[in-house]
Amino acid sequence: MTKSRTSRGHGDVSWIRARFRAAPGATVALAALVLVTAFLAAALPRVVDRYENDALRDSLRRSTVVGRSVSMSLDVSRMAYPYNAEALLTPDALASAEGAFQQVVRPPLALDKGQTVYGVRTARANRVTDPGLPRITKSLAPEITLVAQQDLAARIRVVAGRLPRPGGTDHGVIEAAVTDRTAKVMGLNAGRLLHLPGPSGETTVLVTGILKPRSPSATYWNAQPDLRAPSVVVLPGQPDPTRHWHFTALIDPDGAAALLGLRDGAQAYWHHPAHIDALTARDAPGARDLIAALNAGPDAARLQTLARQPGLTVEEEGLADVLTPFLRERAAAQPLTMVAAVGSGTVAALVLVIAAGLQAARRRAELTLLRARGIALPGLAARLLGESTVVAAPSAALGLGLALALFPAERLTPSVVFAAAAAVVGSLALPLRALVAARRPRPEQREDLVAVRPSRRRTVGEVTIAVIVAGAVIALRRRGTADGGADLLTAAAPVLVAVVAALALLRLYPLPVRLLGRPAARLNGAVLLIGAARAGRTPATAALPLLAMITALTVTSFGGAVLAGVKEGRDHAALTAVGADARLESTAALPKGLEARIRLVPGVRDTLHVHIERARPATSSGLLYTLIVADPQRYAHLVAETGLGAPLPAGALAADDGREPLPAVVSPRLARAFGGSTGEVPAAAGPTRVRFVATMDVSPAVTSGDFMIVSAAAMRRAHPDARLQLLAPNVILASGADLDATALRTVARKAALPGLRISLRSQERAAYGRTTALQSGARSVYLAAVAAGAGFSALALLMSLLHNAPQRRALLARLRTMGMTGRQRQWLAVLEMLPQVLLATVGGVLASAVTVPLLRPGVDLTALAFTTTTPATDVSAAVLRTDLASLLLPSAALIALACAVLAAQAWATGRRGEGTELRIGDRA
Repeated sequence: MTKSRTSRGHGDVSWIRARFRAAPGATVALAALVLVTAFLAAALPRVVDRYENDALRDSLRRSTVVGRSVSMSLDVSRMAYPYNAEALLTPDALASAEGAFQQVVRPPLALDKGQTVYGVRTARANRVTDPGLPRITKSLAPEITLVAQQDLAARIRVVAGRLPRPGGTDHGVIEAAVTDRTAKVMGLNAGRLLHLPGPSGETTVLVTGILKPRSPSATYWNAQPDLRAPSVVVLPGQPDPTRHWHFTALIDPDGAAALLGLRDGAQAYWHHPAHIDALTARDAPGARDLIAALNAGPDAARLQTLARQPGLTVEEEGLADVLTPFLRERAAAQPLTMVAAVGSGTVAALVLVIAAGLQAARRRAELTLLRARGIALPGLAARLLGESTVVAAPSAALGLGLALALFPAERLTPSVVFAAAAAVVGSLALPLRALVAARRPRPEQREDLVAVRPSRRRTVGEVTIAVIVAGAVIALRRRGTADGGADLLTAAAPVLVAVVAALALLRLYPLPVRLLGRPAARLNGAVLLIGAARAGRTPATAALPLLAMITALTVTSFGGAVLAGVKEGRDHAALTAVGADARLESTAALPKGLEARIRLVPGVRDTLHVHIERARPATSSGLLYTLIVADPQRYAHLVAETGLGAPLPAGALAADDGREPLPAVVSPRLARAFGGSTGEVPAAAGPTRVRFVATMDVSPAVTSGDFMIVSAAAMRRAHPDARLQLLAPNVILASGADLDATALRTVARKAALPGLRISLRSQERAAYGRTTALQSGARSVYLAAVAAGAGFSALALLMSLLHNAPQRRALLARLRTMGMTGRQRQWLAVLEMLPQVLLATVGGVLASAVTVPLLRPGVDLTALAFTTTTPATDVSAAVLRTDLASLLLPSAALIALACAVLAAQAWATGRRGEGTELRIGDRA
């Protein structure tokens, strides 16, 4: 028994070695194909991880220390903690709370423990009333914040004086020190007294020393604002900007209890910066959820229990504000990469199966002979599996190794899984295709697409696939964008549509071929007749190459739809933000001759001046809106030219007899706010009664919000006694795609009008066009995946052409002996395969045309088009849009490739001579 097994195993090895020696070219081709497939499959997740991690870490590095930290705070005052409030501010109490936080925090929230900063500061800044301190606004004294931060002595060098002591002086004076930059700007020196008035009396701060940070760029000196140097604070809500200085003084950590005597007490803080190199994009969702749980959830309750401080709070701001826009942008980019990955992966798998099918067809006589000699199907499958595995497994391992070496990343499992999948497909494709061919030995016969009759089993299978795809389409349409991001169903939609298109086209393929053969038979020439006959003999195995080509074309067109949607969305948002190609706007009336001078600027095609009043309440609803006073005819022309909103009814807007309320066009929400067809507008020229004649969703003169449009002439007739300045134009909209921006600014500058603002559509569009690291990475990966899919698609086409290459060469050689010229043979070779290639291109165009509206509800391009900041204008145009170039150019390239290969083959056949080709044809 042992000897028999050994002999059989040795025989299998000898047989595999013999097969490799007999067909070294096929072996090398399979190894190269599996190597490339495994390399691309293993590299894809690593490249995606790299650009996502780089984008996240770039966002973290550009943030401030507090902006990338998980911050914790505790407000302490004698009112909130009447008993022993000082105990909450001791260094031991702060360290205990820090230890409790570290017990609660867990992966995937990666924090850099070595960069943690905590301490105590005054809850509110205090005014310093001492004379001699610098003031920006004379009426505003500088403000000071006292900070007690841990490990002060180890992080500074004393320049003058000494470090502050915790107990201060005998008279209750708080000792503090300032940095050298603070001392220079504020004019402080050692021994200076600062007086801080408060509700319970005046507090005195003694500056004991001037300190110089050892590492100014360290987290320690950047976690708190103004710790290193003073800053200028601008008070909001003032008609004239009022500014004052704010600076920080450092006290001893053991003396933090002294801050309780100041206004509103003290605040303990803990800043935990993220570990930039440890936090990955895949950790970001879990980290954000954990921060939310620390703020208000079970982790927050556990933290307060462990720290024994009920008021301890983890703030919402900080790291979560960085992760949220990143995750939104990542979710927008995922459909792009997933569709490309699934589509290209499907095409690669089909190419492996096609290669196995060609090899099985070439070895059909060998397999039939083995079956005739009594080998069982399991034994035959085992031999072929061993033969394929010996080639595919090392090739996949080599491809995986190359991917790991060229693209370092944190995760290893996805690359190993994808490379193993490529090895499995490469190993199983030949045995499975051979089993199908050798399961029932039968005489060799033609299996033409035109002649073969579809079996009932095939019909049931195709109907089942169509039903499954229809169900998936319905599920995708109903689900929409509720789940966000991308999933396998969204990514596989182009492949599913391509499958249905391929099945439908294979069913319809015989009909046009038969219709083409009938008129061709009546022609005198033989080229079209023979070409139509050869096209009808396309083998039934052409289904897989057809599916591969349709899938690749669909994925390519999907990328074009994404790029077209992003471009259209940015253009629309820029136009909505400006209202035209250029916008000049002022709060005051514009000079009379300004519009005429702007019309003379090179590139300006037309101009329109309007009067705009903002922030007028609509009746008792409190709804704010914008009143637009313009010439109806010219404004209607601008609306039609820009395409913003429905056509403006200029005739109805201008129809005013002076007795009825003024006609007005309003936004839908404003019409509902008035609650009727008429209303009263509190315009600057005076109260005005209006009646609503139409509604518009958007308007060129308004960037956002609700609006009302009335006729300028009607407004002047309604208020003849109003000052002209109250209705004078304050906005000019200029049209002209190639207007000279420099000349326009020069004209505006010569107007010498304070507060005149210029907005250009081109500048707004350029601002939207700045791509982030995540967007550029997703686009690069998509383009690479599409290029790989296109390469595999071209390879599938070449394999399809090679399937009948021996018979085609023999036919062309025979026709040459019959007197057919070289150009006629080239045309014949092209006409033979042209219907099949046209079938693939038509299927790709149809599948693409269906896929774009199918995926439109499930793909949100807003974050992809406008980075992490969504503009305040309308962004509804950022959706998938069919792009004709991406539909037609890949199809044309596929047809050109097929024609070039076939013409070259016909030319090469003529160069070789008839004898060799005819003998090869006879053997085939």
